[in-house]
Amino acid sequence: MIRSLSDISRLALEKGPKKLAVLAPEDEEFMLAVKRSWEKGCIEPVLIGDRDKMARVAETVGFDISRFEQIVEHDRQTVSDLGIGMLFSGDVSVVSKGQITTSYVYRSIIRAEAKAASGMTVTVVSIWEVPGVDHLVGFTDSGVNIRPDFKTKVEILRNAVFLCHLLGYETPGIAVLSGRRTFGEDLPSYTDYESLRRMAGSGCLGDCEILEATSIAEIFLGAGGRLKESVNEIDLSKTPHIFLAPCLDTANILAKLDLAMDIKRCSISVTSRGAVCIPARSDLSSAIEDQIEMGVVVADRIQEGVR
Repeated sequence: MIRSLSDISRLALEKGPKKLAVLAPEDEEFMLAVKRSWEKGCIEPVLIGDRDKMARVAETVGFDISRFEQIVEHDRQTVSDLGIGMLFSGDVSVVSKGQITTSYVYRSIIRAEAKAASGMTVTVVSIWEVPGVDHLVGFTDSGVNIRPDFKTKVEILRNAVFLCHLLGYETPGIAVLSGRRTFGEDLPSYTDYESLRRMAGSGCLGDCEILEATSIAEIFLGAGGRLKESVNEIDLSKTPHIFLAPCLDTANILAKLDLAMDIKRCSISVTSRGAVCIPARSDLSSAIEDQIEMGVVVADRIQEGVR
């Protein structure tokens, strides 16, 4: 079982190199991450974007990219379409977003899934490595589905459970977040929680367990629990593997609280053909490396048919 990003890094070294399409690595931090990932033997990059910009940042970080396949393209949507197309055709195993707006990438994935008739809903899981927690923790959907209805939440949860299984969590704990502790007044997030819990109990969502608690306070303190004098007194063993948020805003805001804490974050979209890494344009090279390595491991396990 994977307990940390260090475990991910170790596995990426064992399973690499995987062919990686990088969308617009036209920033020093992104190019440095690609360089280090290649030097470690995790990836064989295909660089897609503006030739002059890629050459300039590669020279700045001391990376000879002349040995790698390069596809010259300036239009951002086309850059994304080319990379995702390579993933769906099997030419690469992993894709990583570079210095490009994320909406282009999501649009490309949605089109590719529709063309492949996979029936897979495109979602994103933002993953935390939390000190003191013996597993990685995910927040979903933090990138694509703005106000998901119940049917979409079912697919979001199935994708998250699938990712957990890929990471070795056989029966992941799921927290379905809601603003209500008791059923009533037709709050959609709570009625959805009730329905999802019944589905999980009947095995319709894959092997997982949906917690009774629907608020962060209940999860860590119990119903009617009191706040602790110190955060160090909170029992982190109760941390679920996945937090299913009621909307994109909630998931995205929660996931990015890592900026104020001693927490590492990766964001990934697991498609029907492989992994797409979604680093933020503000990420440092070390964080982008973490996400590339996560993509390598997830891609390898998809190829192995791990469920």
